[in-house]
Amino acid sequence: MCSLLENGILLDISEQAPSPSKDYINMRVTLKDIQWRTWKISPQCLKPDVLVTPNEAIFPLEDLVHDLDLQSEIKRIFGKNTLEYVKNLCEGKYNFLDRLKKSLQIYIISFLELEDVAKLSQVNRHFHELCECDQLWEHIVDRCCDTVTPDMKLYAQEVGYKQMFFTNKLQLQMQMRRRKQECDA
Repeated sequence: MCSLLENGILLDISEQAPSPSKDYINMRVTLKDIQWRTWKISPQCLKPDVLVTPNEAIFPLEDLVHDLDLQSEIKRIFGKNTLEYVKNLCEGKYNFLDRLKKSLQIYIISFLELEDVAKLSQVNRHFHELCECDQLWEHIVDRCCDTVTPDMKLYAQEVGYKQMFFTNKLQLQMQMRRRKQECDA
C-alpha cells in the first residue's frame, strides 16, 4: 500500500471561495504538510499587463489540530466533510480504497452481494457513481447469470447492464425479440 503514497500527495483540491469572493484556493495535503495557495481575483487581474501570483502558506500537519483559523477556512471553502477528511489525513488515517484506480474499485465491488452494493451506493457520491456504472453491472451480470448470449450483450449495451440484470427473464426475452424484429425490418 505504500506505493499508493509514493508521490506523497494525500489530497489535492481546488475551489473558488464562496461569494462574494472570486478568489481561487488550492489546498494540497502531503505526508509532511498542508500547502495553502490563494489567488486573489479582482478586476485588476483581468488587465493584460497584470501578473497574478498565488500567496502560499505551508503548515505542518500537526498544526491543523491547534490552528482553528485554518480549520475554519477549510470548512468555509471546502466544507465540513473535507475538513474531517483532512483531519483524518493529519492523524495518519488514510483511505486507501479512494486511492485505487476506478477499474480496480469496480472489480472489488463486483464481488459484494447485491444488498451490499445498494448500501455502498448510499455512502457518498463517489461510491454511488461506482455502484451505478455499467462496468460494475457487466461484471455482476457475468458473475451471476448462467449464460449471456451475444444478443443479450448487445441489448445490455443499448439499455445498460443494470437495467438488463433487473429485467425478469420473460420480459427480457420479449424485449430482445422485439429488438431483433426491428433490426431485421
